[in-house]
Amino acid sequence: MKKINLLIALLICITASAQLDNTFGIKAGTNYSQFRPDVEYYGEKVQDFQGKIGYYIGGFFNVRISDKTSIRPELLLANQGTTLNEIYSEFLYGEEGEVVNKVNELVILLPINFRFELIESFFLEVGIQPGYALKRTIVAKKVSFEPSWEGEKTTYSNFDRFDFGLNGGLGFDLTDQLELNLRYSYGLIERDNTIKTSVISFGLGFNL
Repeated sequence: MKKINLLIALLICITASAQLDNTFGIKAGTNYSQFRPDVEYYGEKVQDFQGKIGYYIGGFFNVRISDKTSIRPELLLANQGTTLNEIYSEFLYGEEGEVVNKVNELVILLPINFRFELIESFFLEVGIQPGYALKRTIVAKKVSFEPSWEGEKTTYSNFDRFDFGLNGGLGFDLTDQLELNLRYSYGLIERDNTIKTSVISFGLGFNL
């Protein structure tokens, strides 16, 4: 009983101490995202995924554990996706040419990262990132065999919306309120039976 009471008292002290140092704020930045892996059919590459530039914006809540460690849950709205080059061969499709599509996904992200201060103002973070895609839009950027299709936009509703990945990143506190952050997210879930996500993000956070 004494050990249980001591443990409860210790948890209360830690929680009370953490509450005093908890902070919240807003963050925004840019990202470079793409799907993976490329798709081959009968030894020929038919889908080549390349990166696209997007953005993210949202907020965070920093829970201080000790002087050098904290847990950072975030809620972000992000524009991610990929650039998809599809190569059509006459042997496989009856037509030969290239189609370039820009795939845009509007995604809600919930990163939860453990942060550790390596040296003063410089920190490392690792964690997880669940995600849910609200919308997927594909814009035809290039259609070599039918240029009149270029610019057409298609919105999809039937696709795998849930995602889950691992995060790793570095950051630097520019001031007491402003931080610089670089992060990589590696998707673990295979969506639509073929694709996984890969996202590099870079931006600023501001403690309110």
